Order: sequence, then structure tokens, then C-alpha cells
Amino acid sequence: MGGAVPDADVETDAERFERAATSALRDGDPAAAAAAADEYPGELLPLSLYEDWTADPRRRLGRRYVELLRLSEQWERLLEVDPTDEPAYRALMRRAIEVGNRHAAIRWYGRARTVLGRELGVRPDRATHELYERCVAGMTPAEPDFVGRDVEVARVRTALRARSPGLIVICGEAGIGKTALLRRIGAIATLEGWRTLCVSPPASGGPYASLVAAVEQAILADRALLDRVDDRTRSVLAELTPLAAPADPLEQPLTRHQVIGALGRVFADHPPVVLCIDDAQDADSTTIDAIPHLVRSDGPPLLVVLARRPMQDPNDPITHRTAVDQFTLTPLDREEILALVAASAPTPLEPQTVDRIIELAQGNPLFAVELARAPSPGPLPPSLRAAVDARCAELDDTSMTLLRRLALAGGRLSPSDVVAMTGTSEEDAYALLDAALGAGVLVVFEDHYVFRHELVRQALIETVPPHQRIAVHRDAARRLAEIGGEPHLIARHWLAGERPAEAVDWLRAAALHAIRLGAFADAIAELDLLLAHLPDDADALRLRAEALDARGDTRAPTAFAAAARAVGEPGAHEIRAKQALAELKHGDPAGALLTLARARPITVEGRLNEALTLAGAAAIGFGDPVRGSEKATECHRLALRSGDPVAVVQASWAKAAAAHALGDLQGSIEADLVTTATLPDLAISVFDGQVCINERLLYGARPYPEVIAFADSLSAQAHRLGAARGEAFAATLRGEAELLSGDLDSATVDLDRSARMHRAIGAALGEAFALQRRSEVELGRGRVRSAMEILDESLSIARESEVGFHLFDRIYGTRISAADSNSDALGAVAEAEAAVQGPLETCPGCRITLAVPAAIATARAGDLDRAVRYQRSVAYLADVVMRLPGWYAARAEVDGWVSAAKGDAVGARRYFADAAARFAAAGQPRDAQRVEAHV
Repeated sequence: MGGAVPDADVETDAERFERAATSALRDGDPAAAAAAADEYPGELLPLSLYEDWTADPRRRLGRRYVELLRLSEQWERLLEVDPTDEPAYRALMRRAIEVGNRHAAIRWYGRARTVLGRELGVRPDRATHELYERCVAGMTPAEPDFVGRDVEVARVRTALRARSPGLIVICGEAGIGKTALLRRIGAIATLEGWRTLCVSPPASGGPYASLVAAVEQAILADRALLDRVDDRTRSVLAELTPLAAPADPLEQPLTRHQVIGALGRVFADHPPVVLCIDDAQDADSTTIDAIPHLVRSDGPPLLVVLARRPMQDPNDPITHRTAVDQFTLTPLDREEILALVAASAPTPLEPQTVDRIIELAQGNPLFAVELARAPSPGPLPPSLRAAVDARCAELDDTSMTLLRRLALAGGRLSPSDVVAMTGTSEEDAYALLDAALGAGVLVVFEDHYVFRHELVRQALIETVPPHQRIAVHRDAARRLAEIGGEPHLIARHWLAGERPAEAVDWLRAAALHAIRLGAFADAIAELDLLLAHLPDDADALRLRAEALDARGDTRAPTAFAAAARAVGEPGAHEIRAKQALAELKHGDPAGALLTLARARPITVEGRLNEALTLAGAAAIGFGDPVRGSEKATECHRLALRSGDPVAVVQASWAKAAAAHALGDLQGSIEADLVTTATLPDLAISVFDGQVCINERLLYGARPYPEVIAFADSLSAQAHRLGAARGEAFAATLRGEAELLSGDLDSATVDLDRSARMHRAIGAALGEAFALQRRSEVELGRGRVRSAMEILDESLSIARESEVGFHLFDRIYGTRISAADSNSDALGAVAEAEAAVQGPLETCPGCRITLAVPAAIATARAGDLDRAVRYQRSVAYLADVVMRLPGWYAARAEVDGWVSAAKGDAVGARRYFADAAARFAAAGQPRDAQRVEAHV
């Protein structure tokens, strides 16, 4: 038996603590407060957290504990309780400064900056930042006044005052002054009222790394930015940076367009924005790929300025674009170097020394500054590398050894990173930082240390013998793994350390991360390195094949075959189904059916791939349409049962394609309307999956009055069933038929109605599609600016959808058609080629909407090789995939423009006449009239 003892004195540890705390706080006694804090029993009744009666006492005791820690100045213990207590960070910074340990103060500032940004989304306040400025004062030599570059500055100033988007590329050799010019541009931009974001590629690398660094700057400067973007955008950003948390998790991996769309909305939040990226030659490929899409002449004002070494790559995604303003920095003249030397030298120099500096520098500003600041009175270093070596020579052997280790680690280093990477005590690491800062080898950048110039880092690396370099890389990999470094960077160190086996898991992790972000090129690069060591790794072979397929790479079918061999039975059946679909997408339906004959998939995904292949092949005249229809119907049923929206979209496409092959597309649409009337959530996905297949009702397949009558019948049935998505779909179909048949006024009414209806039910793809067609109406009326504005809205919405790939061809094709000059059209074609790649961004039934305008634009601009390539694509798409009168007419028009580009005027007129007749027969009078003008 047990229970309470009525007459016993009972005192709990909580009561003892509270009595001691009350006394210490009342007396204001720090020593008593410290003693009382030691009696804190921890969180009250931790096993009864959800008992209501414990909440108030628990909070009261917790507050008392914090007050005791503050009174007794136990700041580190206080931060364990509340990591966001900014006064505690300031107190620790002051304590470190008072004892001369500025690096510890920087470490505390860095921790405050990280924690406050991650937990609260704010920067340290003014008092904390002023303390930091006091800490770093004098640690970095002042930059000399900016001299020269008047022409370049004037060009940038003109761009800034134009308040329009743009892309500027500054090229130049090492030390020529690119970084200084970027700083100058940033200062001018701020004065001109632009928001300025300046970044360098992080050493950790990874997808979109430079752009993510810029986004993090924007978020830290204005946390409310995250409240102004929509929930979907915030979820995408949270995949890229923890600063965007908390956010709802995404159900599917990201696509490239979703990332670009989210980044664009951040930069458009408070335009105009100047984004400066230094050392852009080291930027990740996904950043470079995204920049042209973020910078558009008709988009929000975003001016991107890249500084980089000269590049000779003919496939460079930046400089081959016509809209890029590129200039190369040349050496400064004598007077400019003279001014720079005078501003840089710590004491006045003798005239003969100045003359010798000017002679040696040869117009290179970095070399001139190094010579002017030469640490010894001896002979001047004969080269920039020698000047860097002379600067490093001030350091002792131990410091040099540790700095070489840091140089091999690369990039920005926090005080904690320096301790971890050198393997020394905190005291020794901070002594190293003092010595390196004093010699000008390192400089402070916010809460990190960076090498003063890349040449300094390279000079240190080159002094490390190869065998020692290997050991340092291995040690760096281990230490980075211990402190939670990026998998990409850890893998690179293991590879440089000639330990590929140790790199395997890190390469796989980096590849999976890249795939999650839709960065398939990065994933392929990581997997290629992994497979170089383990060529039969089944998982890596499968991931590589899927990444190649996602990019539309012609190597995908072969890669799937290799993965199937490595996986073996029964998993090979699932992979062969993917291989067959890849072969179909690359124009080999016969090969796809042969591959599928050896596949017996059992998973929902595998059976979907099987159905897509069979139905798609049947739709273009290959295989048995009845079998395709049976498989598609079965998979459609499975997908609806699973409730997976993406699976429903794919299954709906297969079902519609099979119905088209059987000549019963209208019946299939009506059946789906009835089936989904009671499934409103899935109805959106069902009709999304039919977008491109249902286009086969148009382009002369049936007289447009019949199509309009079918749309009206479908609308009435949908209204009767209460199927909002079906009613909105019918409005789009009606508007399309009116647009193509030349009734622009009616098309305007119906497409506007469709966009509103889709928006009301959250059907993003349907809304974006209606807007894209609406932009065609505006083009038909000659309203190019209005058309482009509507297209931008359509693209923004399509990018948020997992099935936006049905629209990218159409949107970018319409942009090409809207170009008002040959050069603008070529620029639009280049943009389209970069934007629409692989099955995640295109589909066979939509591809012709891009191929036709691209073929015409390149032919008219005289780019004959490109035009012929597109001509071949149009021929295949029109004759094999689409097989509709309107697209046969479009093919004839393309043939006419290519003939004209070849100088065959007679042949061109013949093709144009044929195209005009075919357009007229298809019921598209506006197209017929347009082509007749060239007969």
C-alpha cells in the first residue's frame, strides 16, 4: 500500500529551485544566481507535457532559469536554452573582443546570423552588426579607390537607368579588375534605386548554388518576402534553402521550370534587382542554365552581371544569346595604374619605384596593387605569381602548411570550419587566422574568411607536392563529413584523394539531391563518376538512365537496357517498360514494341509505362489499338484508385490516345466526364492528361462547327452533372475551335471564360492553356505587347504544375511567332531550345507547336542548317505523329520557307500555294490568307 503521508514535510526540487531563484533575482546577486541556476532540475515533469495543469508552472520555472543565466552572465548556457537570444550573442562577442579574440567574436556573430536567419528569418540587429564591424575593423586592408573603366561603367549606368532587364557579361584574365568593377556596379546600382545582390559560387557547389545564395540574401534582408509569395513557391524555395522553412512538403520531385519560376518570383518581388555573380566561370551549370530564363526583355526588371574568365566554348549557354551585352576588360593605361599605385601604397613611393611597378604590372590592377603593397624593401617581384608568393613568404612553415590545407578545402570558411579543417585547437586556429589576415592572404567576408584572390589560393595549392595533396584531400573529406558538409564537395575530395570507393555513397547522395531539384545534368555528372568506379552498380545505372530520359537524351534507351541487364529479373521488367517508352519518345515505335514484348511489369508505374507505350504507338499507326485500349483502361482504373494525380494524368493521356487510335476520342471524353463527376479532385488530373490528345479534334479532323457543337453538348452535360472541370474544358475547346476558324471575338469570350473557370477550381494547367490560346488571339489582332503579357502569365502558371510539359512547347512556340524581327526570332528559338528539353518539358503531341514556328523563324533568318533540322522534325511530327490536315498544311508552309532560304523561289511559291489550299480546306481561313501573301 502506498499514498500520501499527511503529516510529512515534502519539498520538491522544483520548489527548492524556485525559492533560490526568487532570492537571487530579488537581491540581484550574480553569484547566488549562478548557484541557483545549477539547481535547475530541468524541464518540469517531461513525461507529462500534455497535462494542462503543468503548463503554467513549467513556463514559470523556465523563465526563472533564463533570468538567472542572464543575471549570472552564463551566456553559452543561455543559448542552449534559447538559441535566438541576440543579447547573449552580443555579450559573448564583447567578451571575446575584450580578451583580443576577434575570431571567436566572428564565430559568435556567424552563429547568430545563421540561427536568427534559420529560426526567425531575420538578420542580426544594428547593435549586433555594429559590434561585428568594430571586431573586423582593420582586419582587411582597405580597397583602393576605383580607377578607370569609364566606358564600361557608362554602359552599365545606361542599362541601370533604362530600368529594363538584361544580362551583362564581364570577361577578363585573373587580376584584371573584374571584382572591383562588380563592386563599383553594385554601388552605382544602389544609388540608382536598384536592390543589389552580390554572390560568388559557393565551394560546396550543388544545383542552383549561386542563385540560392542570392535568394538567401534577399530573404535575410526581408523575411516578409516569404509571406508575399504563394504557398507553392515557398515550398519550392524550402527545397533549396532552409531559410524558407517552414513550408508544406512537395509531393513530387521538382522540375527545372518549377525552380526557375520560384526564383523568378523572388527576384520579381521588389524590382528592380541587380544580381552580380563573381567568378561565374566556377558557377554550377544549373545556375548558368537558369539565368537566361530569369532575364527576359518583357519580364520584371532583373539585371544580371556576370564576371568571369574568358571562355571559348561554342556551346556556352550565355554568350551565344543575342541579348547579352558582353565586354572584355583590357589592361589599364599608365595614368590609371599610376593613380591606383598612389592609392594603394601604404607610404609614398620613390618615382623610380613607381615607374618600375608600372613597367612590371603591364596594366594589371591586381599586380599593381600587390607591388605597391610589397612587404619588403627588396627587389620587386617580377610577376603576379611571384608577388603572391612573396606575400605568403611572411608566414611560418606551420601556418603555410595549415593554409595549404584550407586552400585545398576551398571557398568560404567559417571560424568553426577553420578549426575543423586544420585539426588544431581553437586557439591555434585563431592564431593562424590572425597571421593570414595580417599577411593579406585571407580577408573577412561577413562571418566567413576567404582567400584574398583565387590566385592566392592557387599559389598555395601548387606548392603542395602531389603525394601530400592526396593526403590533404582525404583528410578534408573526413573532416567535411564530420561537420555535415555537402555530399558533392565531400565526394570531390575523396576523388582527388584517389579514394573513389569512399566517394561512391557521397556521389549517390549528390545525384539523388540533384534529381530531387530537377537538375538532371548535375545528376548525370555525379553518376558518371560513380560508374567509372563501379560500372555495374545497378542503382546508379537505373538513376542515370532515368536522368538521361528526363533530359530527352538519345542515349536513354541504351542506358535503360544496360540498367535492366544489371538489375536482373524480376526488376528488369519494370526497366524495360521505361526503355520501351523512351524508344517511342525518340521516334522508334517499332523498337519500342519489340522491347515491350520482353517486359512483364507488375507495378503501377511499370504498367503505366506499358500502357503509354502501347497507346502512343497505336495513336501513330503502330501496334494493336485494341490491346492498347485495354491496357490503358486498366491503368486508368488503377490510377484513379491510387489517387495519385500524376499517375491519373499519365493514365488519362494513354486512355485518350488509345481512344483516338480506335476513332472514338469524343466518346472517351464523354465517358471520363461521367466517371469523374463524383471525383472532383481527380477530375482535374483526368482532363489535364487529355490536353494534347484532345487537340486531335481540331486542325481539320472535323469541321469546326461540329467541334463547337460537341463542346456545347459536353458543356451542357458537365453542367448537368456538376462537373466544373469538364465544363471549363468544354469552354477551352470551343474557344480553340473559334480561334482556328477565324472568329476572334467569340474566341476571346470563351477563352477568358475558360481561364476564369479553371482558376476558380484550381486547375492550373487548364488556366495556363486557356491563357496561351488567348495570347494567340491577341497576336491575331496584332497586339504583340498584350500577347506577350498573357504568355508570361501562362508560363508562370504552367511552371507551377507537374504537367506543365503539355504547354511549354506551345508557349515558347507562340513567343517565336510573336518576334518582330529575325534577330528577335532567333533569340526566341534559342530560348525555347534551352527551355524545352526532355519528356518533363515536352510531349510528342505538343512538340509540333514549337517545331513549326522554329523552322519558319530559322529559315527566314537564314540559319539554314537549323531550319533543315526543324523541317525534318516537322515532317515526322506532321506525317507520323499528328496526321491532321491543318498540320499537313503547316508542313507545306515550312517547306516553302526552307525552299525560299535555299534560293528556290519557284519551289517556295508552289509550297505556299499548297499550304494555303490545305489551310482553307481545314477550315483555317486566317492561316490560309497569311500564306497566300507569299504565293
